[in-house]
Amino acid sequence: MAVEALGWWGVPLAIAAGTMRGGTPFLFVSLGECLTEKSGKINLGLEGTLLTGAMTAYALSYITGSPWIGVIAAGLAGAALGVIHGWLSQQFRVNDVAVGIAMIIFGSGVAFFFGKPFIQPKATQLPTIDLGAWSGIPAVEAALQISPCFCWES
Repeated sequence: MAVEALGWWGVPLAIAAGTMRGGTPFLFVSLGECLTEKSGKINLGLEGTLLTGAMTAYALSYITGSPWIGVIAAGLAGAALGVIHGWLSQQFRVNDVAVGIAMIIFGSGVAFFFGKPFIQPKATQLPTIDLGAWSGIPAVEAALQISPCFCWES
């Protein structure tokens, strides 16, 4: 069995791989929030934006068969919600924190409503960069399949 072949290295490798895969979307979200805070506003609606973008990406990847169209659509969906938040936050006597909380609820509702038909099907995925091809252990190979959206910075 592959897990036994990895020994104690299997757990930290799986944790590191899962952290990189799961954390990449949050890197994009936090970068966007850094830019938002430079304007003097705060956007608490990032979770709703993330859910809407993810649902849009998945749905359009499934419909078109192209994962890159899904990535572009996710960016456009996030930009649209960002424009809504920015416009609402600039209105007279409107609190940007309250708008952000409303955007969480709105974005989550949109994602769950429109994403309902896409719960069962499997969409096309982006091609991965296989950094684990040197290993004959399937768990190592799977853990080292990196998404092209993940950026290495030093």
